[in-house]
Amino acid sequence: MSTKKKGAPPCGLWLRVGPDLALDLLMRDLKQIYFTINGSAYEKNMHVLEISGPEINNESDPDFKAKAAVLFAMARDNGMATIYRGDAAFAHELEADGVLLRDIKDLPAARDLFGEDGIIGMACGLSNEDAAAAYDAGADFVSFGAKNKGLPSADILTFWTMLTDKPALIEGAVTNDYCGYFVQAGAGFIDSGDYIWGHGKGVMQGTVNMLHAIEIALEQGDKAVQ
Repeated sequence: MSTKKKGAPPCGLWLRVGPDLALDLLMRDLKQIYFTINGSAYEKNMHVLEISGPEINNESDPDFKAKAAVLFAMARDNGMATIYRGDAAFAHELEADGVLLRDIKDLPAARDLFGEDGIIGMACGLSNEDAAAAYDAGADFVSFGAKNKGLPSADILTFWTMLTDKPALIEGAVTNDYCGYFVQAGAGFIDSGDYIWGHGKGVMQGTVNMLHAIEIALEQGDKAVQ
């Protein structure tokens, strides 16, 4: 996946916003998050901002496209990769780096739109069979996690990491106390938004905590294989 520069750690933050885009509040918080990320020892382009589109269409918010474009431009200026979850054509209009699809049937058309440099992902729920199909279809990454079913088991990563070195996103309300479990199991990205935005001391402290937890997990993993 082309979101990571050479030398970047093998696990990054994944921040998801939408479909209700409170632009002023999001820009305030994201400025603080990006400041924290870019002040860390990590290189840029290893973290992702995802905007999730409405399940049906964008008519509920006539300004959705304009807001999303502003947020993606801001993310790019701060070295973040940009992913839209939903329709590939709409993602392309927003000039996102790629799209996270819900239906594997949409993958060939998304690849045609974005080309080989685009980042095409598949949401696989809790299914390794879906992940295998996504791999065969040429997806650049997959996500694991199911709404209202809690966090997936880290065991779901075993098959994927044996199959490929392409990254997997773990979705769900992952905290800094628990993210190391997934990092050491081979997750490429950790769904960090719930923890960061919900942190009692603010988004900057939440970001610091999550980055530190990932760093510690990676260091422990390196020691385990030495």
